[in-house]
Amino acid sequence: MARILIFASDVLLIELVRTTLAGLQAEIRTATSWADFDRLTARMVFEVVLVLEVAPLWCGRAFFRRLRPRPLRRPEIFVIAWHQSDETVLSLLECGVDQYLTFPLNPARLRSKVIRSLG
Repeated sequence: MARILIFASDVLLIELVRTTLAGLQAEIRTATSWADFDRLTARMVFEVVLVLEVAPLWCGRAFFRRLRPRPLRRPEIFVIAWHQSDETVLSLLECGVDQYLTFPLNPARLRSKVIRSLG
């Protein structure tokens, strides 16, 4: 079974995304802190990681190396955030983010993109 990780400090946003993805043939895990994130990513490989804020990604490539040990290409990383500046989006895409979506969230679009990523 596929695994999806949702990472955010805001529990309400996590539940919004979890509800959007309900019914998919995937195990959905959540992390609300770096400690949770580290514990989960050390124990299992995820097919999709949804990060619901930009702040955790400012640490740079270390975040992505943690998620994608060589030679793995998985997981696909989605960022969903309020930031819409071209600089922010380009910076994240250059670091390795696969999809960048903005709030307000279009649930049908997110669900479709996750389904496509899960193959």
